Amino acid sequence: MKDYLLISNTKENKISDFYLNLLSSHIEKSTNEKISFRELSFRKAYEWGLVSNKYDTKLKKIMSNFQSKYGIDCNFIKTFDKRKKKLLVADMDSTIIKEESLNELARHIGKEEEVSFITNEAMNGRLEFKKALIDRVATLKGNSTDILETLKKSVNINEGAKELVKTMNDNGSKTVLVSGGFTFLTDYLKDLLGFNHTHANTLQIIKKKSKKFEITGKVVGSILDKKAKLTYLSKYVKEYNLNYNDTICVGDGANDIEMIKHAGLGVSFYGKAALNKVADVHFNNTNLLGLLYAQGYSDNDIFK
Repeated sequence: MKDYLLISNTKENKISDFYLNLLSSHIEKSTNEKISFRELSFRKAYEWGLVSNKYDTKLKKIMSNFQSKYGIDCNFIKTFDKRKKKLLVADMDSTIIKEESLNELARHIGKEEEVSFITNEAMNGRLEFKKALIDRVATLKGNSTDILETLKKSVNINEGAKELVKTMNDNGSKTVLVSGGFTFLTDYLKDLLGFNHTHANTLQIIKKKSKKFEITGKVVGSILDKKAKLTYLSKYVKEYNLNYNDTICVGDGANDIEMIKHAGLGVSFYGKAALNKVADVHFNNTNLLGLLYAQGYSDNDIFK
């Protein structure tokens, strides 16, 4: 089995020869051999291939210190038979999009502070997700569905999301957006970015006598939570005749823990502490292209 040491920073284009030579020196001391790095993206992402049992545990400590000191993400990535994954399952809020969608809806009606506090508690695992969702959705009661359309127009896609989905699709993988958010936005993102499948919660909406549509403050059907995210991961593993090693999952909060734990490669994207404890890969200085670099894709392989 082979491991890869991936270093990346897409914010500042800062990975110079100084950093590459420094890390190569540490790797040589750890493995007692010279190992050449591979450039995935100029000044943004590089990797070294390491035989799994041929480097010492001190190297991981060195990489942790290097990451803290220089602000460059360092991740050891274990590979299986095939490095490129056949199934991507992604969270939406603060992962594929920059925003927390419920926080943004609350901002439009002047309740952002109240809702943001609940969101943060749930994301950090201090509040049960279902209760947090019910409480937040209740604040939307009586508002026109116009705020949903406004959010769709103003939402910001995280850098690398479009390329991530397109590249995996064009390489024969399946892409799934699974969110504790709502279908009005996941359906929009499916069309915009090209996800094969999407799953989310559904807001209850009623038509008033005025012929306007209004949010009731309730959710239709069962709530999609962390257990449901794992259920969908398992569903597509079975449907496409895969195993969990063929999968890559990405998220940022406690609601993503179960699917991240079961993924062949579980990625915490600017994640909360609760998720970081179980994730294989942590990106805090790298955009969503990092998921492609982690699979061995270089910029030359990425579809824009």
